[in-house]
Amino acid sequence: MGQETPKLDCVEEAPVTEPVNTETLYDAAEVKKILRKIDWRVLPMLTLLYILSFIDRSNIGNAKVAGMNDDLHLTGTQYNIALTVFFFPYALLEIPSNMVLKVVRPSIWVGIMMLAWGLVMTLMGIVKDYDGLAGARAALGAAEAGFFPASTYLLTTWYKRLELQSRMAIFYSAAPMAGAFSGLLAFGLQEMDGIAGLAGWRWIFIIEGIVTVVVGATCFFMLPDSPETASFLKPAERRFILDRLRHDTGTKAGKVEVHDKFHWPTVRDAFVDWKIWLAVIIYWGNTISIYGFNYTAPSVILGLGYTAAQA
Repeated sequence: MGQETPKLDCVEEAPVTEPVNTETLYDAAEVKKILRKIDWRVLPMLTLLYILSFIDRSNIGNAKVAGMNDDLHLTGTQYNIALTVFFFPYALLEIPSNMVLKVVRPSIWVGIMMLAWGLVMTLMGIVKDYDGLAGARAALGAAEAGFFPASTYLLTTWYKRLELQSRMAIFYSAAPMAGAFSGLLAFGLQEMDGIAGLAGWRWIFIIEGIVTVVVGATCFFMLPDSPETASFLKPAERRFILDRLRHDTGTKAGKVEVHDKFHWPTVRDAFVDWKIWLAVIIYWGNTISIYGFNYTAPSVILGLGYTAAQA
């Protein structure tokens, strides 16, 4: 007779559960209704902010034809330098700005950025010379740097990948929308020439800067931070949005968390991904054209013999 094998204490294992497909909890009409609630609360606010952002960075072209270059005694080279210095801090600070979103709520960070660039824009209306203008443009670039990446990141926290594309298109349409009526706005503001002893081009900067400050102050309580804290959604709807995003961002291994922590290898992978650099080249083709047009079109039209108001 062999020795009896001793019995081991049984340890009950936790049941393995498959991730719940939340798409089955709501029918297509209900999902569409929830997304519409998000659309009407998130997209209009971000689009309005981007319109103000684009107007504030490109209104210098309208200020030029309204007399800015003559009053500040700018040469063509100085004007071009003032345009260009905006983009150095703008490009360098975009990635660090999005890192801040890991520790600061989006509504607070976006609100701070808007107040900052609105203040800079307002003060640009009282610059006295080329140095002041160039410094203000550099400060404007630093203040605006984080807005576009923060907005695009914020949209990814609300929508699945295939839903995000159309929303991004709507959001980005704010750029040409801003160009469509910024000239008309500048035309009206330059008619304030002489009020408080200030030239019309100065009022373009001052009024548009004040509007940005006022709208920026509303970000702190109007801009939703994330589905987890969205007061306009019911608790069940918040869980539904988060769950479907976890499944959408998952891989073959399963779902992953939406709000992951900062991870240096992920940053490295982004820099070596050829698809990112291809997208950069495509984006250059768009932005070089649109900025070149916005900054020079008023001057070109003026050079064709039209009045400053017509330009």
